[in-house]
Amino acid sequence: MVKNICVYDDDGVGDFSLHAVQHYCAEHNVTSISAKTIIEKGISHDTDIFVMPGGADRPYANKLNGVGNQAIRHYVENGGVYLGICAGAYYACSSIEFQKGTMQEICEPRELRFFDGIGIGCLPTITVTEKPYDNTLQTAGIANLKAMRKKFTTFYWGGCTFVPHTKDNYSVIATYEDIDGQPPAIISCVAGQGKAILSGVHFEVTPASLEQYSFGPDDAFKHSLSKKLMSPLFDIQILEDAL
Repeated sequence: MVKNICVYDDDGVGDFSLHAVQHYCAEHNVTSISAKTIIEKGISHDTDIFVMPGGADRPYANKLNGVGNQAIRHYVENGGVYLGICAGAYYACSSIEFQKGTMQEICEPRELRFFDGIGIGCLPTITVTEKPYDNTLQTAGIANLKAMRKKFTTFYWGGCTFVPHTKDNYSVIATYEDIDGQPPAIISCVAGQGKAILSGVHFEVTPASLEQYSFGPDDAFKHSLSKKLMSPLFDIQILEDAL
C-alpha cells in the first residue's frame, strides 16, 4: 500500500540519512517539511508517517522547541505515526545521554517525550573500529538484531538504546544481540491515538543506498560495510506490522 510519508529536512538532518530514507521510501509518496512549515501549518492529517531522520538532534530542538514540538505531538496524538531514526530517536526521548563523560557529552532533557526514558549512546562495541561516534564512517558498523525470534543485520552509526523510567507506554520491537543484556534497539511508544517508532539503528540503509553515497576518504569502509549488510537485512514486514 502506497503511503504518504513526510520527512523532516532542516538544520541537523544528516545528508546520508536523508538520502537513505528517500531511497528506502521510493515506492511511496514522499515529501519534505521544514521547521518553519511545522510551526506555521503543522503536519497534515493526510500524512501516514512523519519521519525524523538521523543527524544531530540539538539543531532539531533549537528550531522546534515550543510550537514546533507541540505541532508534532498534536499530529501523533490525533492518530499519526512518528518514525525517529538515530538522532530522531534520541530526540523523542525525555532525555538523552550521548557519550556521557567525554568531551563530546550531550546530556540534556528533551521536550517531545514520546518515550518516558533515556536515549543512551553511542554504542562503540558495534562499530568497525570499536571507537565512539566521530562523524566518520570508521565509527559506523553492522548491528545484529533480534525481533520476533528472527535475527537480522542493520546499519549502525551513533545511535542509542532505550532505558525507561516507566514501562507503561512502550514495547520492544527489536533488541541488540551483540550487547550484554540485549537492550532495546527499536521500540514503539503509544501517544494518544497514534504512536512513535524509535530506532537506534539505521534500518533504512540498504547496500544499494550505501554504495550510491560518497563518503570521500571513508569509501573503503563503505564497501566493507555494504558487504556485511547484504544478508540478511532487517525484515521490513516486522516494522510495517509495528507501524
